[in-house]
Amino acid sequence: MKITWLLNHYLYKDLARLPEKRGMILGRSGMVAAHRYPVLYSGKTKVSWDNFKTIPFFNLSASNIGVCWWSHDIGGYNEGIEDSELYVRSVELGVFSPILRFHSDKGKYYKREPWKWDVKTESIVRDYCQLRHRLIPYLYSEAYKYHKVGLPLVQPLYYQYPEIYDEIDYKNEYFFGTELFVAPITKPKDEVMDRSIEKIFLPEGTWYDFKTGKKYLGNKRYILFYKDEDYPVFARDGSIVCMADLEKNLNVTNSPNTMEVHVFPGKSNQYNLYEDDGFSNLHEEGYYLLTRIDYNYMSNNYTLIIRPVEGKTGIVPAKRTYRIRFRNTREANDVIVYIDNDKVEPVTYVDDTDFIVEVADVPTTKQLTINCKGKDIEIDAVRLINDDIDSIISDLQIKTLLKEQIGRIMFSNLSIERKRLEIRKMHKRGLDKVFVNMFMKLLEYVAQI
Repeated sequence: MKITWLLNHYLYKDLARLPEKRGMILGRSGMVAAHRYPVLYSGKTKVSWDNFKTIPFFNLSASNIGVCWWSHDIGGYNEGIEDSELYVRSVELGVFSPILRFHSDKGKYYKREPWKWDVKTESIVRDYCQLRHRLIPYLYSEAYKYHKVGLPLVQPLYYQYPEIYDEIDYKNEYFFGTELFVAPITKPKDEVMDRSIEKIFLPEGTWYDFKTGKKYLGNKRYILFYKDEDYPVFARDGSIVCMADLEKNLNVTNSPNTMEVHVFPGKSNQYNLYEDDGFSNLHEEGYYLLTRIDYNYMSNNYTLIIRPVEGKTGIVPAKRTYRIRFRNTREANDVIVYIDNDKVEPVTYVDDTDFIVEVADVPTTKQLTINCKGKDIEIDAVRLINDDIDSIISDLQIKTLLKEQIGRIMFSNLSIERKRLEIRKMHKRGLDKVFVNMFMKLLEYVAQI
């Protein structure tokens, strides 16, 4: 280990000897002051669910000693059996991990390239890889916090809820930066339901599914069901998440010309977006830009202010298009936009359950102020387990008439015991025992809520 530490130290220093380049290595941990030498490699891992389920807790434990930049082989390194579901869940976890890196042993039958899989797997992995790319502004800003104050990108749930440490269902959950919360999926799905069944605890507050925007009350335990393309990632009320616009910044990692800012309702908040050139040490001489985003929330009146507060010009594009995505928000009746003291006309539209305000050519040295007003513009829809059950019934390969009968039972006011009895009777009406058993299991989950 002493030799590894020395190698990490001198390699890092050697790579950083030029002023135009920062030190960056990928190596095994030398144990001594491991947080000083990014990125750490966890070693050759087997392709298996048993190995995969240890990764979240591995990352959480590293945070306890201030280590952030752990890197694991997406999908595992060698041996095992190539499994599309394991591969997809590994990619999804990697997207919401400090480092996302594909790697495997030699051999043409290890499939780490998304296009080597079936169309569905390729599509899901492509979408998540693109999401990771879009998250670069958020990830970089959170990395800056780690650099400045030692706040790790991954923070275990048990930092705020110590009693969770010994609860097997929730011990892998973690905060991903200051704005997001993740509950990793680490086991295979139920093949009949075609869903991963996840027991999730959400901390105090109000939370929104990052993908769908559906709302959950915090300090509660949930049983939720996830398709292959879905993942348990949540944003707290008031969260501000800065993302790059992929269409205009494809394969580009520098400061984007178009920034999409996701703003969740429910609470006022403030976020600092950090940007520099990404490779040199000029940030030590003040060549960076810190942009403050203030969100002042009232139920029918949102104000968002974006303004530079620290650093030097020339680091980010002179002008930038801002696309503000107010999540779970209806179209506002009145939208007022100012760049400094000059009033401008924005482009506004609705995208599903989000209200979009787009302002082009905003000088990055000036203040952008957006005010949205309207009656009942916040969409207040608390997610119920019935939504999941209805989706499961809809996707099953059984007769439609049977689905109608099952739906009437599952969504009735009958007691759980009576529902179980009625579901058992469905076998005589032609429902296969596999599905009878599946609905019995579903009712067990419902009874636990």
